[in-house]
Amino acid sequence: MKKIWETTLFFFYLVATALLFSLAAFKKKGRSTHKYGVGGAGTLKVVDCPEFPEHEFWQGGKVFPIRLRHGAVTFEDDAAMDLRSASLKLSEHEEESPLDIIMNTGPRTFRHMSEFWKFTMASIRGQGEDEPVSSEGLKAYCQSEPIFKDIFAETMRRAPDSFSQMYYYSKLVNYFKAKDGKLRYVKYRLIPEDRGVDSGLVSGEDWEKPWQQKRRPEETRPIDYLRQEYIERLSQKPVIYHLQLRLHQDMEGDKTEIFTQEREWNKETSPWLDLATVTIDRALSFEETEKLSFNIGRQPDSLGAVEGYSTQDPNSINAARIRIYGLSLAVRSFIYKKTKS
Repeated sequence: MKKIWETTLFFFYLVATALLFSLAAFKKKGRSTHKYGVGGAGTLKVVDCPEFPEHEFWQGGKVFPIRLRHGAVTFEDDAAMDLRSASLKLSEHEEESPLDIIMNTGPRTFRHMSEFWKFTMASIRGQGEDEPVSSEGLKAYCQSEPIFKDIFAETMRRAPDSFSQMYYYSKLVNYFKAKDGKLRYVKYRLIPEDRGVDSGLVSGEDWEKPWQQKRRPEETRPIDYLRQEYIERLSQKPVIYHLQLRLHQDMEGDKTEIFTQEREWNKETSPWLDLATVTIDRALSFEETEKLSFNIGRQPDSLGAVEGYSTQDPNSINAARIRIYGLSLAVRSFIYKKTKS
């Protein structure tokens, strides 16, 4: 009976969240989140001699055409404290691709669907007309959930120097079905060419009060300075990143250690390994960037998302995102056709 109730509650959260995101897409006439961004095109080349097990999709030396979009989850103002994103599409097409990888700043995320739903409700509760999110609602939720508050603060970046100088993590767990027949799980991250500082990390008052996201009074840069900087950088030379992966071998019994988002995988048993070099050599136009769509459900058979249908299952976020992204894309396509007609 408990399992049936948990599954029913999951689908309630799923439908309700999908409706909220669809309404937001209509209201914003586009993306419901990560609305403000910048895009580029180039290539992804898998390392010649992979240190990870031989894999059908990630073959050494293989080259894919690629499109990348950087964005911020909430604010139009690039100087605000916000979560930043890097989404990769291994294709020249705006929608179709063999693999989409969606990454955000900070290595951790929502622990399960129940937490995601409560956060979503908190972010709109008492929201003012000039507020993209409710700071008071987020404050109340963070104070009631100290663990989430730290995870939330960890994802934030305050006025970073460049989209190309941050670390982006896939957060959720996917399958990695190697040729040796052993089942493993994988996470990805995208890091700067120089493997240097993760720009914009928060500390002090920002860490203690991550709901205070607006730009600081002394900040003078334009609201789109990050987007301008990225386009200007690409006009001078390619922007290069390293795409890395880390693996966790399947285990018998309780897989909490693998799937939980409350803590990271062990660095000794699951080190970050270089997977590919990402070279972005051309900025996408505003229209090209707007037409890009990403969905973690786009994966080959040798990879694939781990799904769960209980509100307390960490993999329920995977299941929800696959379905919500599909509906969001349909809404955005409808809006785009209406505006062009």
